[in-house]
Amino acid sequence: MTVMQPTILAQRFTVEEFLAFYAGRPDGERWQLIDGVAMMMPPPTKAHQRIGSNLAFELNTHFKVHRPDLYAYQEVGLIVPDAERFRPEADVAVEESAADYESYSDKFFLVAEVLSDSNTDRDVEIKRRRYMQHPDNFYVLIIDQKSVMVEVWARRDGWQQIILSAMDDVLELPEFGISIPLRTTYAGTPVAAG
Repeated sequence: MTVMQPTILAQRFTVEEFLAFYAGRPDGERWQLIDGVAMMMPPPTKAHQRIGSNLAFELNTHFKVHRPDLYAYQEVGLIVPDAERFRPEADVAVEESAADYESYSDKFFLVAEVLSDSNTDRDVEIKRRRYMQHPDNFYVLIIDQKSVMVEVWARRDGWQQIILSAMDDVLELPEFGISIPLRTTYAGTPVAAG
């Protein structure tokens, strides 16, 4: 299997330059700005998409009954105050439930990134640190798509890393009043079948 790498432009962009550049790109291209570097992301795998969908489904099922003010969106652009040259696209982000016509959200409470082969450790670290800067954000989740491994970074724990690595482990999100077994997050993926 060939691993597609992201297209990275050598030019460093401001947010305004990036948004103007992105507006002129063909539909279907997915770009993000990570500390001034514009990257076109290769299409995600079905396993990657399934993990994001599973997580969003579990959250939204809970929110519908217990927290109708919240909604878990997929593939949404985010804005972090005081993080210049940063416009990522998160795999899952919990936001206020009222939808609008904007592509980027400046208020979110949880961000989940599902790792792809094209992710570099540096890019994941930058995103994680920036997401933790957001004053409203409670959680950053880094989810491996090829093995059972979820890094949980929570504001309540002083942003100390907790690693969940077994199908029977449970993702505890007390700020939202929900616990999600990893088994449901990985359902339907090769990791769950293995």
